[in-house]
Amino acid sequence: MAQQPLSRKEREYLVRRSEILRVALKLFAEKGFHGTSIQMIAEKSEFAVGTLYHFFPHKEDIYKAIIQETAEKFHAALTTALEIPGGVIEKLRACLEVKIKVFLDNLDHVRIFFAETQGASFSVKTGLDAELKAQYEDYIQRLTGVFRSGIREKTFRKLDPYLLAVALDSLSTAFLVEHLDHPEAHPFDTETILNLFLNGVAAKRGSGK
Repeated sequence: MAQQPLSRKEREYLVRRSEILRVALKLFAEKGFHGTSIQMIAEKSEFAVGTLYHFFPHKEDIYKAIIQETAEKFHAALTTALEIPGGVIEKLRACLEVKIKVFLDNLDHVRIFFAETQGASFSVKTGLDAELKAQYEDYIQRLTGVFRSGIREKTFRKLDPYLLAVALDSLSTAFLVEHLDHPEAHPFDTETILNLFLNGVAAKRGSGK
């Protein structure tokens, strides 16, 4: 069944909502949640305060909407990357490439997303934890499936595929967070992360004693 086109009022509503979120994103990334007021968002977006409350009853609702949109964007991009044709290494490489690209293309989103998911904004976490965890777990389970296939075809050693998925995701996230804090200090790319993960740091087998 074909989806009905949006009415003019519905389109206008979405455009205004998007503009509010765009402005709020910039302010939250620059000043933080507590340093940003509804009045600031209204002034920068050129809407009356009352208009903002029509779209979002509370400042927390604006923040949550941004976090949810960011999580959905990451989830969609990463899960799509894991579904590309090819072998398991190609899937991991594609996933890392997409993760790095989405991260670098959305730095303002990333700053407030990590502030939320790493626990810096406890006052606005209500109602988000379950949704964020569900999306993350879905992605990790898909990544686990790639490692499980790699173990089955003997590309990877016989280790817990779930832990391998968590390890790769954590390693890549650590690189990206470091880049967020010190963008020029330690250049890296997909191959840097993939090589470190697949080959480790030991010069030769058994040299880790």
